[in-house]
Amino acid sequence: MAARSAALCVVALVVAAMALLAPTQASFIYTEEDLASDDSMWALDDRWAAHHEVACDKTTRFPIFKKNARELFDKQRNKGKSFAALNIFGDTTYDEVITFWTGEREIDEQNYFVDCDRVRPELVPLIEGC
Repeated sequence: MAARSAALCVVALVVAAMALLAPTQASFIYTEEDLASDDSMWALDDRWAAHHEVACDKTTRFPIFKKNARELFDKQRNKGKSFAALNIFGDTTYDEVITFWTGEREIDEQNYFVDCDRVRPELVPLIEGC
């Protein structure tokens, strides 16, 4: 009985540790100091890319990253937080995220078209017309 109770405690501790670590590994945390200058933003971008193992052309992606990081931090500050967290889409626009996951591109607010060549292969069977 005592061995079973001890085993349950160990399992509970492992599950709790995994739950605590998952958000920190999925997101990259930064503070206002990281947004203070272009140099600190470049350093933040480098750390974010290393954290998420992202390799891309920084000259084209950096302006998007910079905008996303500042907008997210401002939203978090309005909620009373002194930090924010960027996920793997930190250097991606909203439209790029939609295209990545669904292959859809917005024509206007209510109409979409699907570029079947850009749809992730596992989603092709789920999309009418592909």
